[in-house]
Amino acid sequence: MLMKSVFFPILFLIVTLSLPAESKDVAKKKKEPVSSSSNYFVKKDEKNFSLVLEARRFGRGEAVFFRLTPKNKKWINESFKAFWMGKEIFLTKQGDSFISFFGISPDTAPGPMTLEIQSKILFVKRGTKQYQIILEPTKFQVIKKQSIVVDNKFVVKELPKETLDFIKECKEAKEAAFGKISGLQFSDQFRNPLESIYITSKFYVRRDYNNKIGRPHGGVDFRGKIGTPIFAIQDGTVVLARKMYYEGNFTILDHGNKIFSFYMHQDEIGVKVGDKVKKGQEIGKVGTTGMSTGPHLHLGAKIADTLIDPLSLIALSEITEPK
Repeated sequence: MLMKSVFFPILFLIVTLSLPAESKDVAKKKKEPVSSSSNYFVKKDEKNFSLVLEARRFGRGEAVFFRLTPKNKKWINESFKAFWMGKEIFLTKQGDSFISFFGISPDTAPGPMTLEIQSKILFVKRGTKQYQIILEPTKFQVIKKQSIVVDNKFVVKELPKETLDFIKECKEAKEAAFGKISGLQFSDQFRNPLESIYITSKFYVRRDYNNKIGRPHGGVDFRGKIGTPIFAIQDGTVVLARKMYYEGNFTILDHGNKIFSFYMHQDEIGVKVGDKVKKGQEIGKVGTTGMSTGPHLHLGAKIADTLIDPLSLIALSEITEPK
């Protein structure tokens, strides 16, 4: 059994911002895109392997891409494990590397975040090594002066038994869908869910509903007219496609390794449970079903039960296997 990491040296990794070539030469301020190539990278060149971490930023609610490449190609068949904040992450072989994805919880406490790699091949003496990354301060928007008005049935405490039973059924269906485990089903970048992108509500914004304190917004809202096509942001398998109480017409896609995207308030659902979908395939149409105040798409994402900003997945640029 491995000794606790407290006895081992902990290395603080340096986070660097990688800018596209044109950004270094052009000083004019540009309109910020939904998906930016100006991501942050952690790069470590060790004796026996190289390590790369990519994120839009290393802050709360962000997705992180992990790539570990052994310098001896024969070691790709050896046993490796990696842990993020004490929890094991899924590793997938991609060419001569291991890749993974993990999320930084939007509720992560301030302080250093820990990545641990375990391997008797890479670390002969101790079998493990830890790295620490400093959490970037993140402030989620709180809108105090605006209260959104929704149908009172979504905010009242007392509801008919029939409605409560339906809400319970919906909750259990979501838990079952998010509990699915499959192998990684994609090998390249994510895409946006609509052709025309206009964001009306960002991730983890908190508003009041009918003058009552609301929970943080667990996704990103995209403006769209009723009937606007919705596209899968990545290859995957449909694990839920049905009418829900709060989410309206709701679809969850399993992309493998506990990575999920979900699509709420649809006017129409265009897929069924078990369908294999490709990135860019139409899976539904924008609507205003469920707890909604107008036509829009609510896009959400989870990695290993951690809710993340879906735009941070879409922003990742290093997923494709290096040539």
